[in-house]
Amino acid sequence: MKNHYLKVIAVTFLLLLTFSCTTEVDEFGEDFDRDKMDLFFSRIEEKNLGMGSISIFKDGKEDYQTSFGFIDVENSILANSASKYRIASITKAFTATMIMQLIEEGKLTLETKLENHFPEIPNAELITIEQLMNHRSGLFNFTEGVYEPEDRIQPASRQKLLDIFIANGTNFSPDEKFEYSNTNYLLLSFIIEDVDEKTYETSFNDRIVTPLKLTNTYNGAEINSTNNEAYSYQLENDDWVDLVEIHYTILQGTGSVVSTAKGVNVFYNALFDGRLVSESSLDKMITMNDGYGFGLFTIPFYNKSGFGHDGRVDGYQSLSIYFPSDNVTLTYLSNGVNMRPNDIVIGALSIYSGLEYDLP
Repeated sequence: MKNHYLKVIAVTFLLLLTFSCTTEVDEFGEDFDRDKMDLFFSRIEEKNLGMGSISIFKDGKEDYQTSFGFIDVENSILANSASKYRIASITKAFTATMIMQLIEEGKLTLETKLENHFPEIPNAELITIEQLMNHRSGLFNFTEGVYEPEDRIQPASRQKLLDIFIANGTNFSPDEKFEYSNTNYLLLSFIIEDVDEKTYETSFNDRIVTPLKLTNTYNGAEINSTNNEAYSYQLENDDWVDLVEIHYTILQGTGSVVSTAKGVNVFYNALFDGRLVSESSLDKMITMNDGYGFGLFTIPFYNKSGFGHDGRVDGYQSLSIYFPSDNVTLTYLSNGVNMRPNDIVIGALSIYSGLEYDLP
């Protein structure tokens, strides 16, 4: 595959689904217009507004799914329901879940200090697991720092990454405020490795993949379309141009997971119905501090409120939301963006809830 452009790791941010507060949604998925939903995604494909896959679960079962565009433009390989994408920062929900499992097992606490594992990190004697989880550590976001372009496509050792974290230092004192930093979740992935005495990948498989039988969800690997994995693209002059792939080791625990949209939904359903962590652990994960819990944001849609995360790396963009009031989960994974995923999800949720919506 010929890679033409290098795109730096982007800091994830959530574009909230905000609307006029006078409109209310009664219930998702009641006799929604499936033909209109199909037409919506056909329009997106026809007008080169994006490529990707969406899955909507209702009461734990897939209620709608479609895929559109290509996973490999050069070889004309079309996306399908089993196509896999880098889910970027949605990965953080998986990592946070694994940390809560370790806490339930008595191997960590939310008050455990970073110095117990990495005393060389600035402010390690002050930073807690909880502050890493909800981005209140003050550690500089290494993906915004000096990371040479040629290094982004090479594997990164733990020590190299730690050296970068140390050199980058801090932006503020622990717990002073919220500031999103991928450094936090990479450190959490290292802590999982040390406590479990396994690689992050093995812990991920043992704790998440195997119990949920997620055959198409795994920690990072080099993307290969012959394995039904989607390359990432950006649109230039109405052509999808492929992007350089940032090496997954740089993203471990913070953006490294590859999955189908259905696989992410299975994970979210398992998390919220008590199959991965206890109710008290989940309550801690969804307790928001400056709008962020443990690997989760709150996401409103009219009068409804969900929990989820978005993600962005290379040409991949993603958004996943669970709405507890309706037991509905939506995951949208994209490998090419010309219409913001947030706007696509607004369209899909509008159609799914029977609201008026003008197609593109």
